[in-house]
Amino acid sequence: MATETTVPKSQTAASNPLFASLGNTDWAKLWSDAPARIYADGWGKVLGLAADRLQDQATYLRQVSQCTDPAEALKLNAAFAQQSVSHLLEDGTKIFDGIRTSIAAGVPGK
Repeated sequence: MATETTVPKSQTAASNPLFASLGNTDWAKLWSDAPARIYADGWGKVLGLAADRLQDQATYLRQVSQCTDPAEALKLNAAFAQQSVSHLLEDGTKIFDGIRTSIAAGVPGK
């Protein structure tokens, strides 16, 4: 006589054998603290700068939406283009300097 096995409703997805790998974080132990910190610091910096650039774009679009003169819109567009290129160069430098600092902080003996 065959018996039917049912998974209790109280069992979580992570404890379900089908999803056992979701709860397994042993792979994270393979990373040392330094690479994880460098990765987190780098992405934190990138996301912060991306938020700043999105705010710049929102401000630009608000200004353009309030323009009543095509010449004024072209002037705003040129200023935004200049500002964007300037920020691109500055942001790249900030990201790489931040990563360089994180790497230097993670190197023993420095």
